[in-house]
Amino acid sequence: MFKKTILIATLLVVFFSGLSIANGAGLIPEASGVPCAAGSATDCGNYTIDDFVLLAINISQWVLGIVGTLSLIMFIYGGFIFLISAGSSESISKAKKIIIAAVIGLIIVFSSYMAIKFVLKSIGIDWNGRKLILTQTGIK
Repeated sequence: MFKKTILIATLLVVFFSGLSIANGAGLIPEASGVPCAAGSATDCGNYTIDDFVLLAINISQWVLGIVGTLSLIMFIYGGFIFLISAGSSESISKAKKIIIAAVIGLIIVFSSYMAIKFVLKSIGIDWNGRKLILTQTGIK
């Protein structure tokens, strides 16, 4: 029971620290549409489709970062279980399962990252949300 409490507390700390980092890093982009009237105290909400694409890119970067962090934590947890197993075959098999699951999670994260980058590049957008300029010699 104590191990589950520590694991849940660690996951909550990682999750909420990730939320605060994402909020500070500007997860929601500024509106890039036509500006409001001069002196207006409120945001008019002139968002374009580019802003929504940038929002999707920001969310995917944030999610991939959190999942990568969780897989690192699972590597550490599996290694710790492996170290304290004291030769117990049950603990060793449990640690191996945890480490294999972490490797599979990393493969999924890297595959997702590559798929997202491929789709963005094929529609002409780089990872930061800027449009790519096609030239005669290649992509600039």
